[in-house]
Amino acid sequence: MKTGLGGGRIIGLSLLAALLAACHEPGNTRSVMATAAVDSDALDFGEVPVGQWREKVVRIRNVGYVPFRALEALGLEGNPAYQVSFEGEGRVEPGAEKLVRVRFHPLAEGPVEERVHVTTDANSGREHTVRVMGQGAPLPIDIQPPVLDFETLEVDSERTLRLTITNPVDLPLIVTVKGAAADAFRTDTITVPPLSTHQVETRYLPTELGDMRALVEVRPCATCTPSTAELAGRSVANAFVFEPSPVPFDLIPVHERTQSFTRARNITWRPVTLQELTTNDRAFTPMASLRATEVKPGEVVKLPMEFAARTSGPTKAMLTVGYESDKPRQAQVVLDASGGRPRLAVAPLALDFGELPVGGKVGKTIRLTNGGTTGNLYFQGVRGTGAAAHFSVDVPLRGKTPLPWTAGTAWPALGADNLPIAPGADALDLTVYFEPTGEGPWTATLVLVSDDLINPEREIVLTGRARSTGPCVFELHPQPMLDFGNVEPGRGAVLGFYFRNPGREECAVKDIHISNDGGGAFFMPGGKLAGGVVPYDSAFSAMIAFRPPAPGQFQGELKLTVNNPTTPTVTLPLRGVSQASCLVAAPSFVDFGPIRYDCPAMPRRTFISNQCAAPVVMTDAHLGAGTSPQFHQVTPLALPRMLAPGEGVEVEFTYARNVHGQHYTPFFASAESETAPLLVPLLAETNHEGLQLDRFIQGTDSQLDVLFVVSNTTTMDTFQARLKAALPGWIERARTEGVDLRLGVTSTGLGARASVCGGPAAGGEAGRLSPVDGRRSRAISSTAATAAETVGANIDDLGLCHNLVQGLETMRQALSSPLATSADDPRTPLPNDGNQGFIRSTARLAVVVVSDEDDHSGFDPESYVQFLQAVKGTGMAHRTQLYALVPTDSRCTTAGGPGPRFSSVAQRTGGAVASICTGDYGPFLDKLLQRAGEPQADFSLSATPNGTAEMSVRVQGRRLPEDQWTYDPARNAVVFRSIAVPTPGQMIEVRYRSACVVTPAAPAP
Repeated sequence: MKTGLGGGRIIGLSLLAALLAACHEPGNTRSVMATAAVDSDALDFGEVPVGQWREKVVRIRNVGYVPFRALEALGLEGNPAYQVSFEGEGRVEPGAEKLVRVRFHPLAEGPVEERVHVTTDANSGREHTVRVMGQGAPLPIDIQPPVLDFETLEVDSERTLRLTITNPVDLPLIVTVKGAAADAFRTDTITVPPLSTHQVETRYLPTELGDMRALVEVRPCATCTPSTAELAGRSVANAFVFEPSPVPFDLIPVHERTQSFTRARNITWRPVTLQELTTNDRAFTPMASLRATEVKPGEVVKLPMEFAARTSGPTKAMLTVGYESDKPRQAQVVLDASGGRPRLAVAPLALDFGELPVGGKVGKTIRLTNGGTTGNLYFQGVRGTGAAAHFSVDVPLRGKTPLPWTAGTAWPALGADNLPIAPGADALDLTVYFEPTGEGPWTATLVLVSDDLINPEREIVLTGRARSTGPCVFELHPQPMLDFGNVEPGRGAVLGFYFRNPGREECAVKDIHISNDGGGAFFMPGGKLAGGVVPYDSAFSAMIAFRPPAPGQFQGELKLTVNNPTTPTVTLPLRGVSQASCLVAAPSFVDFGPIRYDCPAMPRRTFISNQCAAPVVMTDAHLGAGTSPQFHQVTPLALPRMLAPGEGVEVEFTYARNVHGQHYTPFFASAESETAPLLVPLLAETNHEGLQLDRFIQGTDSQLDVLFVVSNTTTMDTFQARLKAALPGWIERARTEGVDLRLGVTSTGLGARASVCGGPAAGGEAGRLSPVDGRRSRAISSTAATAAETVGANIDDLGLCHNLVQGLETMRQALSSPLATSADDPRTPLPNDGNQGFIRSTARLAVVVVSDEDDHSGFDPESYVQFLQAVKGTGMAHRTQLYALVPTDSRCTTAGGPGPRFSSVAQRTGGAVASICTGDYGPFLDKLLQRAGEPQADFSLSATPNGTAEMSVRVQGRRLPEDQWTYDPARNAVVFRSIAVPTPGQMIEVRYRSACVVTPAAPAP
């Protein structure tokens, strides 16, 4: 048994050895070897997003007939992006395979390589190296939303929104914020864990203004291409935009009001709550209370505003809108308005023509100016109501230039083609005529029409009275015509006409004008005459000029109307020739000038010569038909007379001067062969004799009447308050110094403003003392215990509602008839509103103007200077002064800038000027007291005396010895010695003969 078993074993081993030996034989040995093979020398994973996994396999196959063992598979480079694994060490039977798994997990972008080494114990193919390649690609990461819009925020506020980031890989994601505005955005997360979805809190906190953009970048590696979400936000200074902005207001006059609005839209992401609306200029006022109003995002709220123009020119301010959002905040919008719009200023506002005979005509002028500072005012015409048939209006004048009414219009409705009136000194003058056609009192209203935004129509009250009179008997000279003879081409000449009333009835003469000017050859140098009344045994005369535009013969006509039913229209033919003449007069006219009745008239001469190259025969020389026989030719001429070239004759004339008025007579010199005589006009005027009587009333040195002319426009509240504050101390100082004050107050309002101003005067005191209804004392004595309080209350009554400062005219109205002399103003329905009793004849007078803009009365300031100088009578000019508290510089904001009108009148009358912006008016008012302390010792005369031989001085009718007064030629004044100074209330009379003045001849026309 053992042998068999052992022998069998030996046989088997032998057989194996034989077989193995046989394998080494060509073609036989190979068949018994272990052979390993792999199915690829390289693996290419292509592009794989970073963090994702891809797997490929390498197959180890047994391609022989003998099993072998797969021993190991590993990566030679150790690259962490690859993982290599196989099913483990083990036997691989022939025809079987074993898998090696290679996984690619890129950790960065870009190419990644590895080498996988496979080891077996096979006889053939024991080791294999497989090249492994892959490309790390960008990882797409889901971020929602792709755009995170924070909308609009106020600067330095914040908003937080969420992003949802889904991490699809097993790598953590890095979260960063990048971009130009990255600093304004923050996230609360810097990594997103693997394989998770995460809510990322994102905050927007802008510290600067503007649109801002940034990106949230999410990536699996620091160098990887990020996935992004856009961050957007806008930073604004405040929650609102205003439409319109700046807020526009109408161009209005100073002291007027207008309304506008803006719309505030909440442009932020959250609702806000309105609080307070304020402005930095009290001229602008919010018109609605919107406190605690919530304004949602995108919602619009209307903000109405009012503008009260307080100054001339452009005005800008800021509206501040307080509101609550994340904290108390403010928004601002510019308010843009302009004061100084054109406005019509008119003076005076009433015309009383007095009494005329029926058929008479008298004119008065009103002045139209532009009270604004920006742009032209346009005058559009006039119309008359009431008894307009008894009144008429001449064409407007700018200076001396007539501006015709619109063609086709006629009184009582006259149109003007938008005549511009510029701010400042520009003006239009309208002459209004009273020409009654029947007896009785007549009243009409003249309505002025302009493009004034607030007051397009202004009314002027016209009054006049007419009486019946008999037919006029008159003389008109020269007759039968006014002949100018020959006036050399290129020259002109002046003669005149003379109208005399020799009858017993007065003559009403009107519409004196050149009805035919001969193609422009004839005109009246002083312009046409409206007319007037010529009493019995009186006369008037006027010039007519002849200035031919070219050589030739000219015919013209003067026309006038008189109250004579038989010949109501009177004409005077005019004739003149213009041609070359050999005769020439030097001077070409003889003018004696104005000569006093008692002063001698010096003879005057002219030289008439031949200025041709050949001899000329002078055939005639004589005085022609003139206005009177006042001129005489002294030199007798033997005519005819041959005048050689350059030869001439001197002719002397005298003037009789025994008929008052102007006189015109032609002197004619004729030459042979010349068709018209040469004209030499003779001109002269006789005035009254020079016996002068000047009367004065001595004022009281301790009395002072003070008229306060206080502006009642809308911007005067501060300045009225300052004036009232200064009154108690000033009045007390006057009492201490023994000065008796009488105080009155009126406004600068000339016309009523009934629709805006209340009270009985409606803002237009027009010179009447306040209060016009007399409910409180109007002329206040400083001795009254409540003087300051009463004056202050009267200032309060003026109000703050008017829109036009015409203080110089209201001053003139206050101090002149009928107000100054009547207890009642006859022009108003209110009873007892006159100023009678305010002005004391013995007291000094001071006018104190308080206004935050200049005067718009229109007439030249010099006319107001002359008025004030005449208030106290002849020679008493220095007893009246005007003082002005007005804008003088830019120390504070006033309704108007410094202006010359108030200041110039103050300076010309010896008053003073100070800035209305001065905090305390007391020191300025004290200047008035300083002028009231001394009696007047010098009295200026109205004319220059002809020595003192005929001068006498009387006080209260008693003639003073000459040692008690002297005449001061330098001041042209009588000066009393200290012991003889008249006492208050005494009448002073100075009689003297004024000096004869020799007037030089006027230049040739």
